[in-house]
Amino acid sequence: MNILLANWTWYPSGGDWTYIDSIRKLYEIKGHRIIPFSVHNKKNIPTPFDKYFLNGIDYKALYKKINMKTGIKILIKSIYSFEAKEKIKLLLQENHIDVAQLNNINNYHTPSIIPILKKAKIPILWRILDYKLICPNNTFILRDKVCEACYKHKYYKCIINKCRKNSLAASALNALESYFYYFIPYYKQVDMFIFQSEFTRDMFVKYGWNIEKTRIIENSYDYSHIQPKYEGKDYILYFGRISKEKGIHTLLNVMKNLPNVELKVIGDGPEHDSYAKYIIENSINNVSFLGPKWDKDLDPIIKDCEFVIVPSEWYEPSPYVVLQSFAYGKPVVASNIGGLKDLIINNENGILFKTGDSKSLSLAIENLVNDKMLIRKMGVNARMILEKKYNSEKYYTSTMTVFKNLIDSKARL
Repeated sequence: MNILLANWTWYPSGGDWTYIDSIRKLYEIKGHRIIPFSVHNKKNIPTPFDKYFLNGIDYKALYKKINMKTGIKILIKSIYSFEAKEKIKLLLQENHIDVAQLNNINNYHTPSIIPILKKAKIPILWRILDYKLICPNNTFILRDKVCEACYKHKYYKCIINKCRKNSLAASALNALESYFYYFIPYYKQVDMFIFQSEFTRDMFVKYGWNIEKTRIIENSYDYSHIQPKYEGKDYILYFGRISKEKGIHTLLNVMKNLPNVELKVIGDGPEHDSYAKYIIENSINNVSFLGPKWDKDLDPIIKDCEFVIVPSEWYEPSPYVVLQSFAYGKPVVASNIGGLKDLIINNENGILFKTGDSKSLSLAIENLVNDKMLIRKMGVNARMILEKKYNSEKYYTSTMTVFKNLIDSKARL
């Protein structure tokens, strides 16, 4: 089977890439041919299909100097990509595609490629990795708080509240994008939407998605090469994106009052420098920022920690860091929000604490860090649950069933 994988990055860039790379390898091991459709970047994994890749757009640079002219430029490129249409046409002319799996394509490929795939009678599956299709700001976050003001297509509230970077112009662009796809619903041409968690699927159904065109297929994680280690080296770990919605500021405040507990922070993001400065200014000597790490550089740090903290304060769909932690036999202390509630069974493979509540998080850390036997018990459970529920074969079988049903349905038309 020739599978088109469309995603805005083709290099290690965070949890979403961890998912993309894992399924790429899984599909290839099973004998399928992967044809990536992405964006040019010097960090990309080499591929013979990069001639079809799009030219990159530096949205950060454009937003810094936003005015009427650049605003129109951003709006057009982020909503409808003429380049992506031409590139996908060329790709389809030169390659046979059996099924297309879309991932993060908004603002780069844009949904403008969907009618081209539809016209070619290629089954389209969209793996939902975030909330861009139902929230103009993507995260349901406003001023560091969960916000659903745009419910029932009230996207103008994004402008009123200046949701995007606290900028009226940037927020207007995001709202216009949402209205564009509301009135020109390319999304409805997608054959199936696949969700990582029950929470995320239910959110989309709440916002008007047809439940008949949805499936829940949990993420998988290849643990076959990982030997779990149920004893740690007296430190706890956060790894992932360094940004406000991840709840790291709450975690740092907790660590101020737990001087005997060591925390290591791995990752990069918009708040990295400010948080690194914060721990220096507040003499928080038990926290160290180690920067971004991947694969062999990251693995031993996970393996030697006591447990992992996921203090997110937004509707996490299904963060890969949880499954990575489970693979090494590490319990996860996580906020009780979003898809985290679908991953963590409280007091079995981790602990759920009240989102954004320093006292609740502090109590969870103290209770666990002082009980080595409980850490081990939860770690063993975490690995067992990973092997049973989040294994690669289960993911592969479920996804291939969807692929084949879609292909058969197209063949009958």
